Amino acid sequence: MTLDQSTLLYASVLRQLLPVGGYDTSANTNIAIDIYAHAKLLAQTDFDGKRLLSVIHDIPPELISEYEREYGLPLNCSFDDDRSIEERINIVKWVRSHIFGTEYYRQLLSFFGVELINLVKPKPMQCTDPCTAPVNTEQLRYKIKLLVKNSNTANMSCIIESYFPAFLQIDPVEA
Repeated sequence: MTLDQSTLLYASVLRQLLPVGGYDTSANTNIAIDIYAHAKLLAQTDFDGKRLLSVIHDIPPELISEYEREYGLPLNCSFDDDRSIEERINIVKWVRSHIFGTEYYRQLLSFFGVELINLVKPKPMQCTDPCTAPVNTEQLRYKIKLLVKNSNTANMSCIIESYFPAFLQIDPVEA
């Protein structure tokens, strides 16, 4: 989209924001000229912002505190707040792109020095399962067992309360 096309779109939106019947929205009025001038500035700002964001691929170290504030960092339950700038940038990048799942929890626990061995959750009953297979009842649906190493180095109850969904019942077990 070119700057002129973007300007026309902004002008259209600004015209729609005018009160109905209060202003003449025809093309040759002072209001139309004013709307076009504002639309051109908005389009230029939008264009410049997109151009800057396409150039900036990394988080500038000068803005790390603002990024941390935006994403709710530093991490709760951590004992060592003296992380390097590079570690802090990596944590911000991780928080920006995380997806809940086993790998997410493995990486999250690694930030606290805890190694996740396995995340065990009961499987739903299948019609092809043998008769001796455990049944996933309503009580077991939200229960998860974490097999972890080095859990004594971190406050596991704080980590579970802060970073795991509230509807899950988490049982950490030292492997």
